[in-house]
Amino acid sequence: MKRFNHSVGVMVLSVFAGASAHSQQYSTQLDGATSLTSELALRVPFGGTFKGNYNAKTTPTGTKTIPGFFGGSGNNPIGYTSTATGSVEINSDPTGSFTFTSVAGTAGFITNYTADFLGGKPGVIDVGVVLQYSTFHTQNPSAIYPGGFSLPIPLGGGSISQITVTQVAPAPVVMTSRGGGVRDFVAAIPVMITIAGDFFEFPLRAIDVPAILPLEGVCTFIGHDDVVITTTLGLLQTAPLPALGKFTDIALPIPTVLPPGGTANLLMSGAFTAGEVTLEASGQSNVGGERTGAFGDLSGDGSVDIIDLAFILSNWGSEDAPFADLDSSGGTIAGGDLGKLLGAWGG
Repeated sequence: MKRFNHSVGVMVLSVFAGASAHSQQYSTQLDGATSLTSELALRVPFGGTFKGNYNAKTTPTGTKTIPGFFGGSGNNPIGYTSTATGSVEINSDPTGSFTFTSVAGTAGFITNYTADFLGGKPGVIDVGVVLQYSTFHTQNPSAIYPGGFSLPIPLGGGSISQITVTQVAPAPVVMTSRGGGVRDFVAAIPVMITIAGDFFEFPLRAIDVPAILPLEGVCTFIGHDDVVITTTLGLLQTAPLPALGKFTDIALPIPTVLPPGGTANLLMSGAFTAGEVTLEASGQSNVGGERTGAFGDLSGDGSVDIIDLAFILSNWGSEDAPFADLDSSGGTIAGGDLGKLLGAWGG
């Protein structure tokens, strides 16, 4: 995946202090032309004991487990350690929205970013488990399981039902003009990622992962009221996964080792310890934004007044300030724009 290596840091205070001087605020929706590939990986250590499913009353012909290569009797617990790993890749059309504020077309910030990375499309996790255990043998069937080897076993799977992203602080935007109202930009959005689902029949309830969501792309101002924002993102974030809890007597059919070809029916008990979750996501979006302020209010302060007039005059003759193109001429800022501003004066 392409990594996001730009260092945005914290913008100078003038970006925020000057927002009321010459700002244009746009509301956008993440839908339609947005695509994302998300890969979620889980790693969860666990350990405990397993034993045969033999029961004198209910399963008298069930499997018995006995420590060592030979001899012994009864149905004995065998200690084990293991790590469950699972991953899922989801190609989705995420939904969401954010507010983009341009400060005089030279800088800005993003606020209120929210996104559903799954776009309502849950993903199924493939779970892999390898057991490490001491030597034991079984009866019904008769088989030997030498210690020191790793035994892969099927434990089913899980699913991811939620990957949502919520912005937790304003994100400065660094903008570089290409001319003609087109700006390259880069931003790093502080967010909280919430992940939920289930894993090996255990619920993953609202795991919150703090992260920085990197965005870079191009915004194109179209006249006074509209902007088109094209972005790419590349996210890689790993966070601790809380312990999922204990489990008891889960049915575990495993293939025989010596001799091969049979199946021993075991019951597994144990407890999950803390693990980790990794989210890797990459995608693109092409969204339109509509200006939220009143016509002629170039400063975003809620009124059309001397501040907006100063902005028109400071951009007089410019071909790179379409957000001040009040007469929609598509050309330089000139008398037509001034006339439109004066017509909206006091509004």
